[in-house]
Amino acid sequence: MRRASVVGGGVLLLALALGVLRARNDIQDEVDAAASLARAMGVLNRLANADDPSAINTLRAMQAGHPFRHLELQVLAADGTPLLVPPPGIEPIAGTSWTTASNVLMGASESPRIATWDLPRPDGSRWTVSLSASSASERHEALVSLLGMMGLLLVSVLGLLVAMRWNLARAFAPLGRLLQAIGAIEAQGTIAVQQLPRMPIRELESVAAALRHMGAALDQADAMRRRLSQQVLTLQEDERARLAREIHDEFGQRLTAMRVDAAWLLRRVAGQPELKTVVEGMAIQCELLQQDARSLLARLQPFGPPASGEAELEDLSRLLEMMQALVAGWAQPGREGGFDCGLHLAWYGASGQPQHWPGDGSIGALRLPRSLALALFRISQEALTNVARHAQANVATLSLVFTGSALPGAVVGIDWSAADDGVGLPLKSTAWQRGNGLVGIEQRAWAHGAELGTRAPNVGSARPGLRLEARFESRWADAPTPLGGSAT
Repeated sequence: MRRASVVGGGVLLLALALGVLRARNDIQDEVDAAASLARAMGVLNRLANADDPSAINTLRAMQAGHPFRHLELQVLAADGTPLLVPPPGIEPIAGTSWTTASNVLMGASESPRIATWDLPRPDGSRWTVSLSASSASERHEALVSLLGMMGLLLVSVLGLLVAMRWNLARAFAPLGRLLQAIGAIEAQGTIAVQQLPRMPIRELESVAAALRHMGAALDQADAMRRRLSQQVLTLQEDERARLAREIHDEFGQRLTAMRVDAAWLLRRVAGQPELKTVVEGMAIQCELLQQDARSLLARLQPFGPPASGEAELEDLSRLLEMMQALVAGWAQPGREGGFDCGLHLAWYGASGQPQHWPGDGSIGALRLPRSLALALFRISQEALTNVARHAQANVATLSLVFTGSALPGAVVGIDWSAADDGVGLPLKSTAWQRGNGLVGIEQRAWAHGAELGTRAPNVGSARPGLRLEARFESRWADAPTPLGGSAT
């Protein structure tokens, strides 16, 4: 409004200046016209005693030197011969149609208004002098004035429109940033909100401040939810570790005692074939129970109890060993629900260029936070279990791609993915509600700062397949917890 007021005030000042200038010119023209008419009357009175040639020359000189304003002077001889005719009239500005339209618009009357009198001559004859009002010149001046006023109004309107356009463009430019920030909030991202600059308009700054506050609150809520998720997952793993200890300490000891007793009985019944067969069956069952217990212990605590003093770290070599064992377990021939399963490993430098896989010495020196290593193993385990249960796949591949330096203390990015050639995921919402497989994978990834992405590698095929992917970020051996993650 201030800028529009400045434009309006400037136009008003311009109109006032032009109006004063036009009024001064009109006043001067009126005064000059009145003086010319008075001089003309005096000259006409003196012509009574002048001869005809002198009188005609005097009239022409008067007409050329002192033009009348809106009047036309004409002199006729006694026989009607024109001695002095008016100069050519005002030409139409834009043709006959425009002149007619201006006449109709201004209500001009076409009937002439003429004043006539006789001028006596020395020879006794009389000339006829006539003064007629020229409406054409008057209309011309009025039309020029009207067009000037309309032009000034047009300049005023255009100036206001330009000012409004500039104001609106300046006002709506920050709105684009606000809309982007709102869209980022809808996409569960708050970086755009945190980077909102100060708005040039007070009302928009209030909205931006509210969005910044909302973004900070969302970040705080997400951080709290991640901590709670990590605590829940930690409690689950603690409970599994407790169960593993109970099975190892109690159930394992009893099974060992039963196998010792079975061996003793086997020696005592060596000469009794019927009893020996029963005791041998008992020993075999005890051995199978021990194998099942070991398998259960491996599932409950895949990395085993943490080493003393390093409860928060896990060797990368141990993680890769467990991943290879997991893949090999699903690829065993004859296993129910088994499929061709592989593990893909790759390493990229900090610049994103492919690198050779580090040697065993370098791998042995690298350690990840134990919680992250366990999360990578658990989501891989759950992903392959889902492939066996639902995908009807023939081939599945686990992938771990490391990005960064293979030096202790360096930041590392880990791109995890699990892909298969199965029937795919028809409805994500249905799959999420059907069981806790994908939910558990998503929860573990999210708790460690990553977002789980899903896509079909073979879109349009009868077997589109499914690819789960997430990106984790951590630091070798220096950070007991991940630094954060992002959606792949």
